[in-house]
Amino acid sequence: MNAQSVSGSRLPTILLIDDEPDLLIAWALLLELEGFHVVTATNGREGLDTAQQIRPALIVTDLMMPGMDGVQVCRAVRADPQLNAVPVILWTASIDIPAGTSCDRVLHKPVARDAMLRHIRALLRVHGA
Repeated sequence: MNAQSVSGSRLPTILLIDDEPDLLIAWALLLELEGFHVVTATNGREGLDTAQQIRPALIVTDLMMPGMDGVQVCRAVRADPQLNAVPVILWTASIDIPAGTSCDRVLHKPVARDAMLRHIRALLRVHGA
């Protein structure tokens, strides 16, 4: 797993993947204010490519996106030897979650800030980031 060096300190990098730009901006700001380094991607393919380049400490991906959806992102992460240990949170407005998502947590939108932070911190602790 990778931690980016930002302002002289080592912060866990979180990759946010969602096709809603306003949501990405809002969550990136919130997470950065909590001390995380945040990288964003606006679709699954871009997110997977970014993950392969930066090897984030954690990935948060939307389920419903055009092209490569969140389930496909999760499966691709688990199939990649460089990424398969990276925890993945799948967040979605859908109540129907496909079986076999290969993610670590499923959160339903809207996600409360405190709940998101609790899940992120718990997964980072478990995975040693």
